Amino acid sequence: EKTDVYFVNTGGGYVNKDLGFTKAHHFMLSWNWNMSENLHLRVEPYFQHLYDVPVEEGTSYSVLNRTEFFLDKTLVNKGLGRNYGVDVTFERYLDKGWYGMISSSVFKSRYCGGDGVWHSTRYDRGFIINGLIGKEWSFDGGRKVLSLNLKATYQGGDRTSDVDIDATLADPSHTIRYVESDAYCNQYDPMFILHYTASYRINRPHCSHEWSIKHVNATGTLSYYGHEFNELTGQIEPGAFTFSLPNLSYKVCF
Repeated sequence: EKTDVYFVNTGGGYVNKDLGFTKAHHFMLSWNWNMSENLHLRVEPYFQHLYDVPVEEGTSYSVLNRTEFFLDKTLVNKGLGRNYGVDVTFERYLDKGWYGMISSSVFKSRYCGGDGVWHSTRYDRGFIINGLIGKEWSFDGGRKVLSLNLKATYQGGDRTSDVDIDATLADPSHTIRYVESDAYCNQYDPMFILHYTASYRINRPHCSHEWSIKHVNATGTLSYYGHEFNELTGQIEPGAFTFSLPNLSYKVCF
């Protein structure tokens, strides 16, 4: 675990200093089909069983869902987890100046915390579909190359727990409190995320020059991280942020 887990001190010493490792068994089958020289299909069902996961006894807390910067909990290696699903990838290798790939996964991600109850993990989106396509145009005998690349993702929404409204409002600082028995029982709407890159490269005998523009999360899709108390309205609202970054770059390769 992260180093701070082992240095939790509740006043009676380091309560997690003897904490053991999380362990796991992984099982996966892979089926591959080379449909042609540049077309490939892969199907991979998998199952992962986790055990000896650090959890807090009597609560739904498990380090599998950790989001805190630091920890102040006494943990024991009694938790469980399981992830299972099917990954499917269809790929067209670069040929005649373009390539493409579609990958998808349908999955479940569950865990058993210190309360002995199975819940969805915070990663239990249910599905994800990625599409990737790119095209290159060569000029001047291959010495100049223009390329465009596009990646699109459609995936299940972020998960969150029910808010314990009474406990939150009773807290002097209005720290958000969640219903322990309903960990990650809710899910936001599916998300669509788009990235793109455009570049122009000039190849010289001893070096190459490349100009590019890259835009991460060009759609400005929101990610949710729980809830927060709005001091102006007195309401508990979903907490969300977005990270959308266009980037211009110039690179010289020797």
